[in-house]
Amino acid sequence: MVDALQEIWRVLSANGIVVDLRPLHTEQCPIEVVTPAEAIRVGVVDASGAVADDVAADRAIKRVLEGGWFVRRRNARFEFEFSWDTVGEMASFMEESKRMSHLSPVYADLEKLHRQQRAKAGGRVRLRYWRTMLLAVYQKATSQALERSVLPQTSQLRGRLRGSQRER
Repeated sequence: MVDALQEIWRVLSANGIVVDLRPLHTEQCPIEVVTPAEAIRVGVVDASGAVADDVAADRAIKRVLEGGWFVRRRNARFEFEFSWDTVGEMASFMEESKRMSHLSPVYADLEKLHRQQRAKAGGRVRLRYWRTMLLAVYQKATSQALERSVLPQTSQLRGRLRGSQRER
């Protein structure tokens, strides 16, 4: 991951930005049946399927920030909502995601709850799942700032920078 960020730094224009937009790793995310009158929590999704990937990304970003490769310009968290009209639509979405590993209750039970609420609300019911997202913006550090960096891996890039400047 650090290698990928170094390559991004290399090809990014001066003062260019990188946007990191991803779900935060969480264990349990609520599932709700939403009617015009209320939102009823009916279950949870285990969304920890990509925790190892998230941890690796966090470490890589921390390393390149500490190394002076990028400067953090923005860092925000927000809730992102997914919604579906049917349990089948929700199941298709969940099954395609590597982050979703377990649903409670099972789809058959969730279908019963959805049907009951749909009957009470005159058909105007949706399923909703939400989770916290990360939105971070990083700006490419100047080569002068990188020259001042003390991390060992920057010596490789400094050599590449000097070589590319001589070629010009």
